[in-house]
This record gives sequence, C-alpha cells and structure tokens, in this order.
Amino acid sequence: METKKVQILMSTYNGERFLAEQIESLLRQTWGNLEILIRDDGSKDKTPNILQEYGAKYNNIKVFLEKNLGVSRSFFELLKKSDADLVAFCDQDDIWLEEKVEVAVRRLAQEKGPALYCSNKILVNCDGTPMAKQDGRKRVPGFGNAVVECICTGCTTVMNRELAEIIKAKVPQRAILHDWWSYLVATYVGKVIFDENAYIKYRQHEGNVVGARAGFFGEVRSKAAYLRKNRGKLYGQLSDFAELYQGDDKKDALVKKVLAARHFAGRWKILWNRQIYRQSRLDGFVMRILFLTDRML
Repeated sequence: METKKVQILMSTYNGERFLAEQIESLLRQTWGNLEILIRDDGSKDKTPNILQEYGAKYNNIKVFLEKNLGVSRSFFELLKKSDADLVAFCDQDDIWLEEKVEVAVRRLAQEKGPALYCSNKILVNCDGTPMAKQDGRKRVPGFGNAVVECICTGCTTVMNRELAEIIKAKVPQRAILHDWWSYLVATYVGKVIFDENAYIKYRQHEGNVVGARAGFFGEVRSKAAYLRKNRGKLYGQLSDFAELYQGDDKKDALVKKVLAARHFAGRWKILWNRQIYRQSRLDGFVMRILFLTDRML
C-alpha cells in the first residue's frame, strides 16, 4: 500500500499571506509518495512568485500559472491533470497536520469501488489559534443529504482514482463548489467516509464565518440567510447533475422531486419527504420552510 501515489491538488488566488505556511505543512506529511500540483488562478499578488520558488526547489511540486476560471473550475482543471492512485483537494491558507494524508490513504485502502474520504476540521483564527467553539456534530453521509447540503469540506477531501476518473469525465457547468459536486457524485456512484476526527487547521477569516444571532429565532434567521445564499445555484447544480448522471432509479427520482419544488405542488411533497435531509434538525426545519415558501431553489 505504501507504494500508492497521492497527488495534492491546490488552487491558488491572491494567497500570498498564508501560502508558504500551507505548503510547508504539505511537505511535512508522513506519507512519502506525494506530489503537489498547484494551479494559480490568475493571481495579481506575489502568489505566482512564491509558487515558482517552491517549484524550483522541490521536484515533487508542479506549478501551473494559468488564467482565471474561478475556484470550482480551477479544481476541475487540476483533477483533469491528475493521474495518481489518490487525489486530495487543498486550500491555500490552512495548515495540515502531519498524518492527514496517511490517515486518509489507509481508510480508503479498505474500500472497493469509487470512494471519497473527508473529515472534521479544527477551526482556527487567522493566526492559527484554535477557536473556542468547535463543530463536534456527528454526520451521516448519504445522497439524500448531498442533494441539499455538503458535509465534505474540500480541503479534507481525498478520493481514489476510480472516483476521480468518473468526476473528471463529466464536468458540470453549474457546480456550486467542486467539493459539493464531488460529494454528490460519490454518494451516487460509490461510498463516502466521514471521519469524525480532525487532521487540518481550517483557517477562519472574517469573510467565511457565519454570524450567529442570539436566541432561537435569531439562529433560525441566521440559518435561513445562509441557506438562501445558494438560491438559484442549487437548482443549476441539480439540473446539471440530472443531465449528467442517470441509472439509479431511486436517486434519479429524488433529484427530480427536489427540482420539482420550483412548483407549488412539488414544494408540498418536499415538505414531507424524509429521504432529503440536512445534518442538523434545525437546518432541516429551516430548509423545508424555505422550500415551502419558494426561497430554496
């Protein structure tokens, strides 16, 4: 098993502030057979210079300076370039614990067929200090979850070659994010492993922290605002999925039921459908209210 090659796929964009710290954490991984493919998505800061310095210094770092496509398309381009036994998505500003890759490889070695591994995260602030509040919820992967929620944070994702080939053969036009799309495909054609343990320091910036409001109704309003951010995008993603993937009658029917919620009769059916779920009961309640009031799709 130790001969298995892993490629880490990193997309960068104006990431000079934390980039070197992240790359150094990748170079400290305990898994030896490792290659790092980095695609810069048209940065205007010093990111390309930093990448070229690392590319010149390390033989296992391959750098591609290319035009701006946006984060999802950039990762799909990297996936097309990959050819290793396993591939891992990587953000530009986190810190990986040394055993992160090795743990994922050993978990995936137990699986046959298309498989995706993802894990929990250690939330840290900008200087890398763990935050007081951590997310310790247990998660249950499944296609009924993937159609409305992504529990597969991209920077924790590792997939085997079989799944990577399936994903890169059918690249969508309207994926919300590459990680959510990968979660959708994996739950449709194979298996998803969610590790409750965390092997990554996931940096939280001012722009990516969901603000909480006081009280029950305040929290409901916060969650509703967060879910509505993908309004329109969710319909596009699922429409692309319905076009690109068919063959599992039950899962195909589930996608059609969600898409049908654009119409009044379809929204009532979603209200009572227990195949579709979010990980939190409160999230699930808010989601159904948004479907019913035509503010989800």
